[in-house]
Amino acid sequence: MNNVLMTVIAPHPPIIIPEVGGSELEKVEKTIKGLEDLSKRIVKANPDTVVIVTPHAVFNPYYFSVYSEEKLKGNFGRFRAPGVVLEFDNDIEFIKDLEGINLIPPGSLLDHGSLVPLYYLNKAGYKSKVVVINYTALGKEEHKNFGRKIVRAAETIGKKIVVIASGDLSHKSDLEFDNLIVESIKQGNYKPIEDITLEMRETAAECAFNSLMVALGVVESKPQNNEVLSYESPFGVGYVVGIL
Repeated sequence: MNNVLMTVIAPHPPIIIPEVGGSELEKVEKTIKGLEDLSKRIVKANPDTVVIVTPHAVFNPYYFSVYSEEKLKGNFGRFRAPGVVLEFDNDIEFIKDLEGINLIPPGSLLDHGSLVPLYYLNKAGYKSKVVVINYTALGKEEHKNFGRKIVRAAETIGKKIVVIASGDLSHKSDLEFDNLIVESIKQGNYKPIEDITLEMRETAAECAFNSLMVALGVVESKPQNNEVLSYESPFGVGYVVGIL
């Protein structure tokens, strides 16, 4: 675990990007402050690479999909802000050491699940490399095992990394689901998260569970520096910023 400096969860609503959200920003003030705080901590930790697990890139049900080009690029054109452009160096060496992955075709732009956290990292001054991975339709154990592969890759090539589980909580104002996640992180007890049923996930219409399973594989389901920096649900979708 010495190669993993931090393992975190971050939401990805485009509305928290000033050029997208406009006058709505005041409704997501907690989330913005949480991500600003988190991003500053990540920059201070000075990782060689930030690994982001996202729900919204190219999806392959059986393989973890990874952006493969040397330069990772994206913009918020889908959200009426094409002028907000981000570019990072991909960690090709890290990708080559990952097992069982599907390489996303060249020319694919970054998805908003990675772009939103990266916007705040960029704002905080992050200049190092990035790896972006889309999760699968496989089970929780396969996702946790992939988290372990991320750790092994970092150890093998001697990289210090931060892992970001990108995901929004309930999309249906399901406070039971959201409260379970938030309280589990606060208490440093991740078993209730692992025990979440498929029925509960479907009721919540969430997109964070599989990202979280990868993150729990990284930390071996044990709290490292567990802390909830912010939580709110201003539009009926739960946004949590936290450290596992």
